[in-house]
Amino acid sequence: MRADAARLREHLALSNQLHETYLENRDRLDAYRRFVDLQVAYFLPKYEDLRSRPGYSEAIDYIISDMVGPTIAARDAELAKVVPMMSRVLPSGALQALATALELNATILRINLDIETLLRDEIVRGAPISERDYCVASREAATLDDCLRLIAMTRKAGESLERIVRIPMIGSTLRMMRGPARLVGVTDLHEFLVRGYTIFRAIDDVPEFLNTVEARMTSVFTRVFEAPVDALAVDNIQY
Repeated sequence: MRADAARLREHLALSNQLHETYLENRDRLDAYRRFVDLQVAYFLPKYEDLRSRPGYSEAIDYIISDMVGPTIAARDAELAKVVPMMSRVLPSGALQALATALELNATILRINLDIETLLRDEIVRGAPISERDYCVASREAATLDDCLRLIAMTRKAGESLERIVRIPMIGSTLRMMRGPARLVGVTDLHEFLVRGYTIFRAIDDVPEFLNTVEARMTSVFTRVFEAPVDALAVDNIQY
């Protein structure tokens, strides 16, 4: 359990350090917000056909929206307030799940900031950015192996979450914590946990969902990093 708590603190500290790189500069924050819009506009359509399956639409949005973007900075800052307490009271499985989610979060944030840096001039000028532009920048900032590790972490986090949502009384406990969470100033963190619980609880077959997402993410990242440059679209990404 101590090792899991140490992992949690390490990756949370890295996430908050990375958040500071854009939160402290208004121009950088605006550019990063636009970059996240660009990235979501590129990735989300590649999952649209999965939305008709029960529970998939909300889960896909949760994975994408709750792992990237400036809005998660408030959640991570709140989490830093309660890490000591959580390390003492959470069971080992819950600590492992949270540590994995924070590692995934920090890794995605680092890669995204590197890609955003490469595209910042175009983003600031409002210049058109195509799939080719985005993929070329991604190849400078990371590798396919980096992103395959992200996929593996996403699956691990999902499997951990599935085990947690099956714990008896966990839902009622989360609901009862809404008031105390507001009192200690961790509302964003509480809502993140409630959303995760509610969404994954509604999926009948979480392993099948994770299999589907893993296959789709692998296909998308393989295109980003390995498709011939001439095969990548030059049409502007609409964001």
